[in-house]
Amino acid sequence: MLPEPQKLTLFPHEDEKKWVAEIIGDDPTFKLKRTFLPEIAPNTYDIYDGYYQIHGIHPGITPFTKEYCVVEQGHMQRHLTFPQVLRQVEAIKAKEPERVERIKAQLIQQFDDIDAAVDHELVHEDLLFQKEQLDMMDDFDQLAQAYQQLLRQKKTMIQRYRDQVATLPDDYQGDIG
Repeated sequence: MLPEPQKLTLFPHEDEKKWVAEIIGDDPTFKLKRTFLPEIAPNTYDIYDGYYQIHGIHPGITPFTKEYCVVEQGHMQRHLTFPQVLRQVEAIKAKEPERVERIKAQLIQQFDDIDAAVDHELVHEDLLFQKEQLDMMDDFDQLAQAYQQLLRQKKTMIQRYRDQVATLPDDYQGDIG
């Protein structure tokens, strides 16, 4: 079961940038490996338990300036130092299976939303195949990229499926993929 995310509203900083990066391990060059999270709605990010680097402005609090934070049980602790986060790298890496399952669940939810928006057996079968392909993926970065791409293309996919279904004869039995 996917835990409920916290919603972080973030507006551009004075440099006109905003971003949320989840810390997912170590990196030989930059010491910390980050995955940049997509906006799930304009100016809104889903935040789960974990370590993050955040840049932007949240209304009513001091700005995040490439700031390290940790979220535990839905509560954020701000102003972590780089060395504090570095000391947690092994614990962060140990959470990789949880991150992978979380991103797969997020992808499946998006596929389910598309399926519900079109509601046709051939679309259902096509999306079921795509969901099954997730079982063969276990790299968080690849899954996160797929999630970002799916969020960007979701409306287009729904329209493409609708257009394809609209052109099918009533008794069509083939593949629409």
